[in-house]
Amino acid sequence: MPEFIRWSTPHITALVLTVLATAATMWWGHRRTQKTRFLICRVLAVLIALEYVGEFTWRNIAHTYGSWENNLPLHFCSFMSIAAFIALWWRKHWACSLVFFAVLTASIQALITPAMASGYPTAAFFTFFISHGLLMVVALAIPVLIGWRARGYDDLKTLGLMNLYVLAIIPVNFWLGTNYGYTQGAPVPGTLLDYLGPAPWYYLWVELPVLAVFRIMMLFVHDKSEP
Repeated sequence: MPEFIRWSTPHITALVLTVLATAATMWWGHRRTQKTRFLICRVLAVLIALEYVGEFTWRNIAHTYGSWENNLPLHFCSFMSIAAFIALWWRKHWACSLVFFAVLTASIQALITPAMASGYPTAAFFTFFISHGLLMVVALAIPVLIGWRARGYDDLKTLGLMNLYVLAIIPVNFWLGTNYGYTQGAPVPGTLLDYLGPAPWYYLWVELPVLAVFRIMMLFVHDKSEP
């Protein structure tokens, strides 16, 4: 099985294709009518749902990551897929906020430093980049195609939900002997987590930097009608 090599030609190609696909979807969709934009979002929601079900069916049939405990849909990106479907299909404000802020921070990091051992052309390689690439498209579709705008303390609420996930998944990891959410340790060497101390305490040290990034992101999507 080929090993994944960061910044190899397949990795860079996957990143470039993700950026191009996202930019093309936003450019084309932004020029359509509101009805068509909402239809595009419904199509993206169906793709997210199909990818979600397909990936975890394949994981458990192929035992991709070992025993069944390690193949459950309990990673943060799995919950982001569910939130993305809700945001695209029903345009719920809380889901839109969560996906916009969380995906554009966590998924970008994941794409740059993928937590995977298998490289191109394995199924794991394609599944990883398709799932995270779709989430990137969705995160930008929320303000560009749906027209969602952040209000009040949406960024702080999103950070609270992210912390809630970490707190909830810690006992699950102890129970199953797993590492969902990477509360037991960094997934691969060379990520930002390597410089923030031991797990799961490194999540404490990113609170203020993440909130600062969220505040900057708010500048681009803040509801101008608010005082």
